[in-house]
Amino acid sequence: MRLAAAPLRQICGQRRTLATFVERDIVLLRQKLNQDNFILTKPLNPANRISTHKGDISHSDIIGKSPRDLVTSSAGHDYRVHNVTLAEYVSLTRRLVTPIYPADANLIVSLLDLHPSAAHEAGKLEILEAGTGHGALTLHLSRAIHAANSQKPKPLPSPAPDSVGGEPATEDSSGSGQTESDDALTAWKASRKAVIHTIDISPKYSKHAAKVVAGFRHGLYADNVDFHVGDASGWIKSEHERRNSDQPFLTHAFLDLPATHDHLSAVASALKNDGTLIIFNPSITQIVDCVQKIKQQDIPLFLDQTLELGNNGTSGGKPWDLRAVKPRAAPKVQSGEESSDSVQSSGSEEPEKQDQNITRDPAQTLTEAKPEEPNWTFVCRPKVGERIIGGGFLGVFRKMNNSARP
Repeated sequence: MRLAAAPLRQICGQRRTLATFVERDIVLLRQKLNQDNFILTKPLNPANRISTHKGDISHSDIIGKSPRDLVTSSAGHDYRVHNVTLAEYVSLTRRLVTPIYPADANLIVSLLDLHPSAAHEAGKLEILEAGTGHGALTLHLSRAIHAANSQKPKPLPSPAPDSVGGEPATEDSSGSGQTESDDALTAWKASRKAVIHTIDISPKYSKHAAKVVAGFRHGLYADNVDFHVGDASGWIKSEHERRNSDQPFLTHAFLDLPATHDHLSAVASALKNDGTLIIFNPSITQIVDCVQKIKQQDIPLFLDQTLELGNNGTSGGKPWDLRAVKPRAAPKVQSGEESSDSVQSSGSEEPEKQDQNITRDPAQTLTEAKPEEPNWTFVCRPKVGERIIGGGFLGVFRKMNNSARP
């Protein structure tokens, strides 16, 4: 006789095995006959219902179901129940700002090349995300570092009623229990081996993003993240003061800000040697502004690569050639020498000789510019093919130590 398998479900802090849906789960419903018709539920509550143009669905009908089971609406339409993936969750949750789409978030995480684990001994991994926004990238980053942190301590159970009179425990005893829980949580946060510092100038956006992060799988990745409200440069300054040290403490950083170039110096001061700084800007000229700022102020960063994102995250990152350069002919002109390109040809000159002075590729007349050279310009073009009209650009920079600087 075949025994029916008991539904497996373990909810223990941040670790859980999903087999049936319970209260407070968020699930995805797809209409059986139309997979494009889907619904992201609110946290399940037996007293709530979902109202659709295909009829109502009670939350109580979903609770106890397993992934891919069917539920039927009041109008007789079948919906299949699914676990919500991270990509679906960040795309379908209510938004106040445009999120970083999952494909782009995955690209950004892969560019950081994160390999944390519980046995990570290379110091604390700290990542700054400036521009929290919707919290989509925050969740992807938190998932990437999740393996480095131990399980969050469980809160102490509520005090039991007095066995004689049935009265609850005294205020003093319950207060001491709460203090112990708070102390344990504070100690755990201080011992984390990996943390995401995410900051937004808007309290409203930061609060909403914290809610989005906490809503995914009962806050599975929420405790890896510290939310801050304010200015990125100001936060870095306050962190240096709080730590009583001017030593770099950030492993990596990501900036999604309107005036990114204004924060480069502060971020570079907090970024560890060879740390990665990724900036997101809607326009390639904003990446150019950052490169100019780095050269003008001699900030210890170098541009490793420039990538173009596709529309709605459909591109995996198209490389662009973006370099600060100086025309090779410029030094000759400045020193009074005549450039071969400035010689005027006579009408009797042979076409073959004229062709010798034609530059087929403008980049062939350019040399890499140094920070102290004033008359430099930029090569700024796709490396292959034509430009994709899309969702912005990533500038990937690396921190240099003084010995490695040119």
